[in-house]
Amino acid sequence: MLVTIVTYNPDEEFVRSMILKIKSKSTQYKVLIIDNFSRRPIEKLKIADYFIQFDKNYGLGRAYNYAIKIAKETGQNYIIFFDQDTIILDNFNAIRVVKEAEGLQNREVKPYMLSVNIDNASVESELPNSNFYIAKMIVNSGMILNTEFAEKNPFLEGLFLDRLDLEYSYRYRKLGILPLVYKEKMLDHRPGEGLKLYSKKCPKFFASILHKIYVLRHKDARYAKNAFYYTHYNNFLRYYLMLRNDIYLWIRRKIYFNFWKIIIGDMIPLCETLGYKNGLKWIFRAVKHGLVGDLDKDNELLFMSTTS
Repeated sequence: MLVTIVTYNPDEEFVRSMILKIKSKSTQYKVLIIDNFSRRPIEKLKIADYFIQFDKNYGLGRAYNYAIKIAKETGQNYIIFFDQDTIILDNFNAIRVVKEAEGLQNREVKPYMLSVNIDNASVESELPNSNFYIAKMIVNSGMILNTEFAEKNPFLEGLFLDRLDLEYSYRYRKLGILPLVYKEKMLDHRPGEGLKLYSKKCPKFFASILHKIYVLRHKDARYAKNAFYYTHYNNFLRYYLMLRNDIYLWIRRKIYFNFWKIIIGDMIPLCETLGYKNGLKWIFRAVKHGLVGDLDKDNELLFMSTTS
């Protein structure tokens, strides 16, 4: 199994400890580091079995597709992805998970898309007589893919980072492949830098609208309290990518049933982080590129120029 960690300005010591822990688990794990042109020291990461550094920040999608190619070339039947800040637990055993999935008696379920990240999966139902749940969506970190099938179904590179896993899960389900999540927690992964409470007037107003929608829909105010919080990222471009990519995917994939709720939820953190005026500027840009669909051109300007 090829274990892939994509890095960009990582905590070198932490990622090095990830590599060592993975390699200590089994000789069947081969570790691949793909670095998206980091500007921090990464020499210690060359202890991985394979180390590749891009000449630009091409994003997560291209790195994943390149990793799938490496897995194919090196004869690895499965590939698993980790974020650079994922905590691998002592009970980690992706090889066992794959073996159990391959041994499932349900012929309608194929072991092409698995996950060991139960905390961040959108669980739909339990798969009878197994240690798996069926999920609507699984996130990138902890995702296990069958190499041959993944090679025929590459990631959408234009998304660059955010919503890659959403689009990929949706596409697999359209192909009749159910994402399976292992019930036993094997890693710890928290998106962003934690939750923050909205503090500015305009974001708080729209958050209150979302709160009311949640209450009306779920009849439970406790469930709706998260409307007043947002996942904090140090770089506001994460919020921009979410909004741009959600618009792009809704138009071309019709993924979302509650589109406007999603879009409002994407806009609010931009206004909270950048202020009303600057936030609107980036919202209009996201709408433009999401509608037109020129994601590669936008990514080039945002991430791959010499000044980015």
